[in-house]
Amino acid sequence: MGFFQDFKDNWNSIKEKNSGNLKASEGIRDTFIKDLERFYEDGTEPSQASQDMRYFLHQHEKRLAEKGVKIQRRYTFQKKGIKHTMTRNRPPYTVDRSFAECDSSTQYTNVSTQKRLKRHKKSASIFYANILNRTDIQDAEYICPNCGHKATLAIFSNGCPMCGTRFQMKQLFPCVSNFWLMSQMAPRFSMDGLIRVITTLAVILGLCSGTYVAIQYWSDAGVAGALFFGIGAALLTGFVGFISIYMLFSIGFLYFMLVKMFTQAVSTADVASASLTKNSLTKAMQRFDPEFSYELFEGKVMSLFRAIAFSEDRTNMSIYRGDPNIYGFDDLIDIDYRGAMKYLNMTVQNGNDLVLLVRVYLFTTYLIDGKIVQKKEDFNMTLVKKLTAQENLGFSIHAVNCKTCAASFDAMHILQCPTCGTPYHMEEEDWVVVGLKR
Repeated sequence: MGFFQDFKDNWNSIKEKNSGNLKASEGIRDTFIKDLERFYEDGTEPSQASQDMRYFLHQHEKRLAEKGVKIQRRYTFQKKGIKHTMTRNRPPYTVDRSFAECDSSTQYTNVSTQKRLKRHKKSASIFYANILNRTDIQDAEYICPNCGHKATLAIFSNGCPMCGTRFQMKQLFPCVSNFWLMSQMAPRFSMDGLIRVITTLAVILGLCSGTYVAIQYWSDAGVAGALFFGIGAALLTGFVGFISIYMLFSIGFLYFMLVKMFTQAVSTADVASASLTKNSLTKAMQRFDPEFSYELFEGKVMSLFRAIAFSEDRTNMSIYRGDPNIYGFDDLIDIDYRGAMKYLNMTVQNGNDLVLLVRVYLFTTYLIDGKIVQKKEDFNMTLVKKLTAQENLGFSIHAVNCKTCAASFDAMHILQCPTCGTPYHMEEEDWVVVGLKR
């Protein structure tokens, strides 16, 4: 079933690409990219980001302020660059993986001294964004975080009908659940630039040859003869020169591309291997949760990782039960997803605990002794949640309700109800990270 569904999705994607029709996700992707640039300029929250992503972005903002570092991100689209969106229908979700070629760069600056710790350096990249949507969102059940009244999301859009509370929904669709950059082997303009260089060299060679021949025949053949032989020699030399130079440059360019391709293949072999486990994870999880979405889970895992890494206090986090003293995490100033997560194994423990082990592949940036240190690292994450925990569109870690006294509180750094003292267990609602190591 999965093979035929993938084939159908790919076939529809090819037809849509050939038709030239643009999807709504294309606009969401482009808006998100601009919003991401703006967020690191003035802190304006990306309008299309998922709730989990918005939280980690603000955690990142706090970490940068603590370290006295400012980040500038730039994404410049190529006029001839490829932009496309591939759709995956995984009820109740529709997932659009939308990508665009761009030149990307990141600059790190010391806020107090204005010293550039790392300058902008353009890199030919492909920007990927996972955009999730639910067509049944308006009919989904929502729980008021203030009074506990249950109704459909369409009713709550105008506020709770019981207590009148108006609030921002935890998750609005469509939303960007995850994003990452992939390096290209060579900029799109490389071949165009190569043709211009070869043409220029051929023209110069032709002019030099034509001038030399015209001078040689000037006294013997006269002005008309000299010009005739000179122009003929210029055209012939230019044509032969263009072909010869083009072949030489092509051989050199081919060698460069082969070396680049081999280097990139070696560098991304781990990510390519990890991406092959996507269907295995989806199949394993759908035995317990028929509505499981890999893309939603992938974005959640990265948001959990970033929230833990950028947290100032990991000892009382409801989303984390592991060792709070993770080596190097206090020096982290940036985390970039490499585009793949590897499914390792899954078990059911104690009758009702679903335990999942995955590996995430990242580029990490540290500020150590005032210097930028960048690494390629992967981390094993052990996550757990109760089998009875099902997705609740109205659930928010920042507006949970105590099951004993119904008091509402922010559970991110609180492990028990501040009103009655009842312990709060996040795994009864959603995923909790219980292990995190390199």
